Amino acid sequence: MRQPKEYYCVGCGSTDIIIEAHCYWDNVTQGYADFQISDEGRDWCTECEDQSTGAFRAITDIKTLAQIAIVKSERKTA
Repeated sequence: MRQPKEYYCVGCGSTDIIIEAHCYWDNVTQGYADFQISDEGRDWCTECEDQSTGAFRAITDIKTLAQIAIVKSERKTA
């Protein structure tokens, strides 16, 4: 299993980041589809309340890792 990762603000460390993306509404699935991250790189950190640069890091928090494992297990049994 690959190490889960999270996207975070390199300025303050928060994971509460809004990422600009483009998608379209799919009438058949009744949901947004074909997400494409914007090349302009306009991330917004809600903690810094400003544009920010985001990066990925490994998730090491045991509670979050357990939540990920539970969701994966539930998907397998569904």
